[in-house]
Amino acid sequence: MRFGLILPIQAKNVPLDALWQELREEVAVAEEAGFDAVFLTEFHQARGGALVSPYLLGAGLLQGTSRIRFGAAVLATPLHHPVRLAEDVLMLDWITRGRVIVGLGVGHQPPDFAAYGVPREQRAAITEEAVQLLELALSGEPYEFAGRFFTSSGRITPSPYTAPRPELWMGSHVPAGLERAARLADRWIADPQRDVATVARLAETYRARARELGKEPRVALFREGWIANSREECERVWAPHALAVHRLYYNVGVYHRDLEPWVDDVADRERFTLDVLAPGRFLYGSGDDVRATVEEWRELTGADYLALRMRQPGGPTHEQTLAALRRFGSEVIAPLSESSAR
Repeated sequence: MRFGLILPIQAKNVPLDALWQELREEVAVAEEAGFDAVFLTEFHQARGGALVSPYLLGAGLLQGTSRIRFGAAVLATPLHHPVRLAEDVLMLDWITRGRVIVGLGVGHQPPDFAAYGVPREQRAAITEEAVQLLELALSGEPYEFAGRFFTSSGRITPSPYTAPRPELWMGSHVPAGLERAARLADRWIADPQRDVATVARLAETYRARARELGKEPRVALFREGWIANSREECERVWAPHALAVHRLYYNVGVYHRDLEPWVDDVADRERFTLDVLAPGRFLYGSGDDVRATVEEWRELTGADYLALRMRQPGGPTHEQTLAALRRFGSEVIAPLSESSAR
């Protein structure tokens, strides 16, 4: 199992310039701790502002590092012109010597589509076409493309540093999206709202289609995570912040009754509790607790990658996050790496 770190794009009572410096330190510590990659999510028009333009920021976050990779988890693909995105990815691929992951999704937030003037109701079709053109733009070869949403011809240079191109991940939880990930991507990344039992069922759909296409299926989990002396300490220090983010998800309609049957029973914030939400979504506890849960989730879902979001906009603090990253490296990543090597 490899581990990634999802970084926060805003922090309560922390100006963006200060948050940026904190994230750069967290990336450096994550590399020391053995994390494989760091990721930024993409949201726009956040109250109070947030860090946007993930691949622009990725160049700065990897400055001074030597091994850790950067990716988006995930971009709202329809908001990006695929040729412009290809050039951004190529530049980051070259200046980091191959440490880029291209994470794509169809997007969700209606205000973001309105700001960009992109028809949200066509976001799946736009994504399909965008990925096709992105592949051509990353090929290093001359191409011509005429589609419904994009028309382009040219030869985008330079060719990728990574052969044949950087990894492409796609996130989704609906059947059409799982099929798209199997057909167009190198890995499917499960979103943090679905519990692992649901992820396991969705993963089977994804794997079946990938195998039909003669491709090797690869699964990554996006989960919330923390480590401390005990589960009780995590629930006191960290869990309220993670719960607050998922309450926001609930408010914008990301939970669905066909996947989360408890949604109709959550009529107010008081019923949106850790007991309801945490199982299969939140990874936390002592090192022993976390390792055991990681192995359980790996066995259940077949995932070989786990991307964790440890710090939320409301907390824990930067200093607490640095301590948790170091502890996660020594108590989880190192022991699991040694175990798999034997």
